[in-house]
Amino acid sequence: MPFFRTLLILPLFGLIHCEGPRYYSDRQLQKLNELPALKVLILKHPLSFSTKARNISQGIDHDLLVDFASAYGKKIEFKSYRNEDDLITAYKNGEGHVAAGRFPRAFGENHAAILGPDYESASLSVFCRKKINVINDHDLSNLDIISFDRNKNVVSHLELVKQNPNARIQVWLNGSTARAFSEIDSKKADCLITNNKEGLFHLKAFNTIEFKYKLKDHFSLNWLIASSQAYLNPLMRSWFQKASREGRIQKIYEQYRIYSEELSQKDIEIFKLRTRSRLPEYISLFKQAGLKYDLPWELVAAVCYQESHWDASARSFTGVKGLMQITKSTAADLGIDDIHDPEENILGGARYLKQLIQFFPKDISFNDRVILALAAYNIGIGHLQDAFSLTQSFGKNPYHWNQLKTVLPKLAQNEFHRNTQYGYARGYETVEYVDKTKAYFHYLLSTH
Repeated sequence: MPFFRTLLILPLFGLIHCEGPRYYSDRQLQKLNELPALKVLILKHPLSFSTKARNISQGIDHDLLVDFASAYGKKIEFKSYRNEDDLITAYKNGEGHVAAGRFPRAFGENHAAILGPDYESASLSVFCRKKINVINDHDLSNLDIISFDRNKNVVSHLELVKQNPNARIQVWLNGSTARAFSEIDSKKADCLITNNKEGLFHLKAFNTIEFKYKLKDHFSLNWLIASSQAYLNPLMRSWFQKASREGRIQKIYEQYRIYSEELSQKDIEIFKLRTRSRLPEYISLFKQAGLKYDLPWELVAAVCYQESHWDASARSFTGVKGLMQITKSTAADLGIDDIHDPEENILGGARYLKQLIQFFPKDISFNDRVILALAAYNIGIGHLQDAFSLTQSFGKNPYHWNQLKTVLPKLAQNEFHRNTQYGYARGYETVEYVDKTKAYFHYLLSTH
């Protein structure tokens, strides 16, 4: 059942009157200001829009459109759909101002007169079972291939069949990459043609499948704008140009790159095994800790997994113990009597994580403070402040993870750490720690 989720966004000061091209008129801006809320029809898809525990919404389309609304201080409402047909029907019936679903430009032009900015450069790729030898189009003969109806606007299925008369192509009107991969994994099909980013996102959950080659490259993804809301196009172009220059677009994409690129196949396989064998024993404690300290339980669980693989007997070479790997001094500060007790350990670790989040300035977004808190949880607040100072000395923003992560490894280099207050630290491990914890967090959100 579709649902509305409304967010009230405060304006990002300085975006409207910014340097660079101004694509919109005052009248167009006034029309947006008169709009009670921006209504977005959006496809339920891990990379577009999903809502999980504690009503946390995420997805590339979702995050980009929230940033757009934020730029102009507008409320935004999302109405989600499970398949493209229902979404496009609602769009054509005038039920929303914008339709989003990671649609190729050619698909969008087939359904709408007005499109939003080219917000992502995409490609179609072929993924097959590992044992199938495919390196180009000519190798598709005698194979059962799944594709999606939306792909026909980018690549001609008829042309593929013409080149490979024995290829058997199933064109799914509605369907997901994950479901298609399941068909291939169970040998009901051989290959899939899908968006490259979506394929990579799901790939590591299927160790029998691999990327083969790119079928079509360099086409854009776009949103569909209602014909009655044509003024949104120039406003979106202006926002996108400014947000790209300030690094906000890159930052959003970074969150969704982590899962597909930072975790190895072995990482994913072990994590999936642990979610079945160990997570059930502690999930109620993670939920209890999340509720008590107003944190997503998946975040507490992700930190715990990265620390100990959910092993209550874990002990590091530095002497920290238990599920959340808390030091004796920190345990004393947190009032933990028995560091070996899972409940005390998890609640203490969640409390410490919350304290670290609250340590950072409130004018930083909550998501940024969480990332900094993860870094501090691993390396310590003193070493992190050393990294802040170094980052500033390079003219970079220490509160921007993509910039801070390039400096943290320097804490292990004598030429840099000898002039810091707290000295040597394995900052390169902290970068890996944060990125993997984020990946596990997003995995838990998408699967629970």
